[in-house]
Amino acid sequence: AEKEMRNLIRLREVGLRVPEVKLLRSHVLVMGFIGDDGVAAPRLKDAAGLSAGKRGELFRQLLIDVRRMYQECRLVHADFS
Repeated sequence: AEKEMRNLIRLREVGLRVPEVKLLRSHVLVMGFIGDDGVAAPRLKDAAGLSAGKRGELFRQLLIDVRRMYQECRLVHADFS
């Protein structure tokens, strides 16, 4: 949990959209909620209802973010749920 916390902080410091670290205690990492008014942000697998143009735009942004994760932070992450 400590390594994940450090990585999230590094990613956030370069401006990537990651959950805010709230607390780390006894190997439990508490992160900020991502969503609006108590409704969680949509998951990647729920993108089927979006137009092809919007899906393409989101995919391009994802590729840019993954590139920045590696180039600016030297981090690789595969969980994009």
